[in-house]
Amino acid sequence: MITNGNKYTVVDLFSGAGGLTIGFAQTGYQILLSTDIDNDCATVHRNNMPSIPFLQSDIKDITEEKIRQYVQTDVDVLIGGPPCQGFSTIGARASSKSEIRNRVDPRNSLFKEYIRILKCLRPKVFLMENVKGLLTKDKGAVLSEITEAFINTGYIFNYVILNAADYGVPQIRERVFFYGNRIGIEMNPPIATFGSGKKPYNVVKGAIEDLADSNTRALNHIPLKHGEINIRRYSLIPEGGRMPEDSLPPELYRKNFGNTFKRLDRNKPSLTMVPGHNAFPIHPWLNRSLTVREAARLQTFPDDFEFFGSRQKQCMQVGNAVPILLSKAWAQTIDTYLTSFYKTDEQSNFH
Repeated sequence: MITNGNKYTVVDLFSGAGGLTIGFAQTGYQILLSTDIDNDCATVHRNNMPSIPFLQSDIKDITEEKIRQYVQTDVDVLIGGPPCQGFSTIGARASSKSEIRNRVDPRNSLFKEYIRILKCLRPKVFLMENVKGLLTKDKGAVLSEITEAFINTGYIFNYVILNAADYGVPQIRERVFFYGNRIGIEMNPPIATFGSGKKPYNVVKGAIEDLADSNTRALNHIPLKHGEINIRRYSLIPEGGRMPEDSLPPELYRKNFGNTFKRLDRNKPSLTMVPGHNAFPIHPWLNRSLTVREAARLQTFPDDFEFFGSRQKQCMQVGNAVPILLSKAWAQTIDTYLTSFYKTDEQSNFH
């Protein structure tokens, strides 16, 4: 169970299953409010983090008055990850920046809602996570709009692509993080501690080996009951490889084999856990897909953290989350900056 801290204050938007919330709470931050619209994510939050205030609401309905019912003090850090669907078509048929900016697109509004609440709360620091593809989406039009929006907030900001494996997560997972502050400090992202010239990467075997025994009991550890044809297909996938489509017998052929027909390598970090499927990639040495718990291990969730809803919703909760160890790396880095800020003479006159 995740308990609330009492040091620097945080508000988490689009919290999902709480990857960012957990990392910051475990580092000692006080989470003033966590929000999400999804009913199953609300259940996840209230069962695992009952001491952390949670507001289940459409972000567009969260007014300043409603926020202040939960947040009666200054906010040190605003965190969150607007769903990437908000950037899926922005600018696709627009011919100029102004047209892009003026388009009415509800999927794009989620990012704008993050900016709205940033302006409302005026935290000292912000952190926003998303898929790295938005940096090149529509030939850079999306990035231009995001950059302009942050410039208009008055925050000093930057962005960086980080690989979760570089921070101890047993998974290759690249995401973009926008980060900034209004307290006049030059921020840098967390320093990588794993990889070439550093600690060796954590790998799949160390994360999930103890769950391979069919008698092992763990939360959300229920293997899918695969059909005979799929089991035969899985048996042909080499460790660390994918379905050998060109050499399949006719009875096993199908038109498309996606990520769920790739087998992990036990001695390497895993492939990226992608949400939206009832099945994750194939276990390194068993002819079945990963369970929700195994995927959660690869996302560095605690074993006592339980996911709720249908299997598909549980997969989405796990796959959408910021890995806990990467979240903690950010929390620790921001903690260092805030500690330095609060020790300065200038902070007594800061507003």
